[in-house]
Amino acid sequence: MTILCIAMGTPTPTISLYISGHLVRQEVTRHMVTVIHNVTRDMDQISCYADNGYGTPMQASRKINISHVPTIQASGITMAAVGDSVILECRVEALPKPTIAFWRDPNGRTPVIDGPNYTIQLLADPEDHTKYTMRLIIKKITEADEADYFCHAENAFGKTLRPVSVRLRPTSPHHNVTECCKQMNVSSACIDACSFHLDMDNIMDRPECMDDFDKMMKCAADGSDHRACCASWGVPRGCLELCRGGGASRTCALQHARRALACFREAGARLPGPPRAFRAHRAPTPHAVLLSWEPPLKNPQTVYLYRVFWRAYGAKVPEKLDTSETSVVLTGLADDVRYECVVKAANDVGTSTLSAPIIFTTAGQEDGEGAGGGGRSGHRKNLRLKSQGGVAFENPSYLRETNPDTISNGTLPNGNANGPNGIANSVSNSAAWRQETLQNASTAREVEPTLYEELKLGQDGAGFKRLKP
Repeated sequence: MTILCIAMGTPTPTISLYISGHLVRQEVTRHMVTVIHNVTRDMDQISCYADNGYGTPMQASRKINISHVPTIQASGITMAAVGDSVILECRVEALPKPTIAFWRDPNGRTPVIDGPNYTIQLLADPEDHTKYTMRLIIKKITEADEADYFCHAENAFGKTLRPVSVRLRPTSPHHNVTECCKQMNVSSACIDACSFHLDMDNIMDRPECMDDFDKMMKCAADGSDHRACCASWGVPRGCLELCRGGGASRTCALQHARRALACFREAGARLPGPPRAFRAHRAPTPHAVLLSWEPPLKNPQTVYLYRVFWRAYGAKVPEKLDTSETSVVLTGLADDVRYECVVKAANDVGTSTLSAPIIFTTAGQEDGEGAGGGGRSGHRKNLRLKSQGGVAFENPSYLRETNPDTISNGTLPNGNANGPNGIANSVSNSAAWRQETLQNASTAREVEPTLYEELKLGQDGAGFKRLKP
């Protein structure tokens, strides 16, 4: 590259040559010719500066476009599940603008064709005209699409090839709807409707199957909460229970079951199931309980968050706590208060339904009657739990919570994990407990939550159906 700097003036000026802000040469002359033998891509700004001590120094600058062979930075390996849409990207730097292609082999013999299943894009960087992003979008990926791909960029100065890959996550076997229907005692006349996915036409043709409809929908939901999908498709609030396999009116079933089943098919294989073996345990510190559970059977490897809900029995407002572990300790609990607790799992697709609820009662130390023979022990600590009886839980969902709260040491930095008396429910160990069975609440009636309560998710007042005598 040859650079000519010309400056006029008397006395003769001093000319300085700057390349990308660095002084390269300086000479007292009116004409200075400089030859740069090893041009690099960062030599894109040339400036000539002249000064003779009289008047204002003068400067002339030029932006230089330096052509070069493309360079590629690939995104590496992308993980996906069958049915996902996948984006493979490579960042390209080139001048002039390159032509691009994606190949299925490193020899460039099998190109990826832009069409119904694949979209190829070249996006220019708005701030740097030499930088681009080449993108391959694979729609509804299948096992045949799991492979190494190769980003190819070429211009007049050369060509470059870099690999980029997509791999499918291992998934657990799909839920057996037919087997579930048998376990739920669906009538033999309707069992054939419990196929891989429920056959709505088969159910509608036989009105007698509507008696088993709630059971079949529970099996089809496979322990996952699909209410977010249903709500986005306009299923009304009063029918959203249908979308997690809960009971719904016949009107809801007839009008919205097809949409619910479509949501089951759309994300059912990717959503987590409910946590299992939910238990409460004693711990040595007072006013606390240790809760533990096992990961779900369905998609356990995708779960990154568990949300625990608890409240004093009969209270309207539940507390909540998020954790990435399979156990948590609730502290700040009151003595001689019966609590009810549930937990659900979440991944980047959505959430599960609630686990089976547990009920426990806190208790302090009980003093003995004496130290003589036959006297009782000085104190007693125990805990008895009972699964859901007459208590109706409204499943807390993550609708409008597409990005769950950040977790730090089992607590929410931007959430509320305090007990009703303002005592922090942080992670510690638990107290003494008194056995108490769950009373039947058959005399109570359920009061449906408001739309705000049902959909605001994670805020006060969400999470449970309210019971009134």
